[in-house]
Amino acid sequence: MSPTRRLTAPTACRHCGLIRDGHFQRWTTDAGWHTWTMPDQALIKARMLARRAS
Repeated sequence: MSPTRRLTAPTACRHCGLIRDGHFQRWTTDAGWHTWTMPDQALIKARMLARRAS
């Protein structure tokens, strides 16, 4: 049995990939403490293409 990888929602946070509902503040090594941040259009497109390919 192969492990399944959960794909990131296209409009999830730019820094951590969590959806907006319930995000509040999160910590990542790249962004530090941050609130939900809208991803740019290129990141949204890349996430949508990855979801379509799987």
